[in-house]
Amino acid sequence: MPTLRRARIGAEALVEAFDHALGRLLAPLADLLPRRLRRAAERIERRRTRPLGQIAAVSFLLLSMLYGLVVGGQIGRLGDSLLVVVGLGIEDVEILGQTETSEISVLEKLELAGSLVAFDVEAAQARVATLPWVERATVRKFYPGTLRVEITERKPFALWQRDGEVFVIDGGGVEIVPLQESRFGGLPFMVGGGANTTATEILGALGTAPDIAAEMRAAVLVAGRRWDLHLENGVTVKLPEKEVRQALAQLQKLNAERQLLKRDVVVVDLRLPDRITVRLPEGRSLEDVVPAAGEKRART
Repeated sequence: MPTLRRARIGAEALVEAFDHALGRLLAPLADLLPRRLRRAAERIERRRTRPLGQIAAVSFLLLSMLYGLVVGGQIGRLGDSLLVVVGLGIEDVEILGQTETSEISVLEKLELAGSLVAFDVEAAQARVATLPWVERATVRKFYPGTLRVEITERKPFALWQRDGEVFVIDGGGVEIVPLQESRFGGLPFMVGGGANTTATEILGALGTAPDIAAEMRAAVLVAGRRWDLHLENGVTVKLPEKEVRQALAQLQKLNAERQLLKRDVVVVDLRLPDRITVRLPEGRSLEDVVPAAGEKRART
């Protein structure tokens, strides 16, 4: 009997302590709840000393905690944390396809946090795609804990001078990075507003005249309509607006036959459809009209 009595006294003390702690939790909590829930809390507080009242108090406390998580936007984080605990966290990241882009910069853009389940791959792809060299990024999940990032980088195509600064651009004219490395110094040099987006056209035409292309130091877009080619020996070749390939083919043929570009010439003007006009140095006004091997280009 003494043992049972002590057990009963201990149980009553435990219940009393629990009841006191429950009261301390419910009192401040009631002030933070909406009016309707506050009234319910007050009713439960009045009946808390009864067994059913204690059960109701505990249930109300749990529901109030759940309410706080939902209102505070923490329920999703809680669930995500639980997924990490059960082994669905991001444990490994594979980065493929990059050469110019550092892995550290990719990891920073991924913003890794939480579980693999909740990770937003579309948002991550968009962030990685903002890196200078990245043209396209694909992010995939491989459960239980691997993230794979596949990167397609931009290809350096030419150099473009804008506002006094030179940029490496891709074939679509997109600026990649400012020119800071000598390894890109051998790329074709383009100058002028809009020269970046039309570079593929003039470089494609120069592909049909390799001897001229090999001597080109810079291509300057004039008034957004036609090109001047500045050669390594100081000669300027003025190209027409249209039939650029025909003009270059004619110049290459004439140069092969008469070594025109190795002579004492300052400007070779191809803008007229039926002749090539050259200007001599030292400010002389004499113009030497050279027939194109007996041929004339059709007028446009």
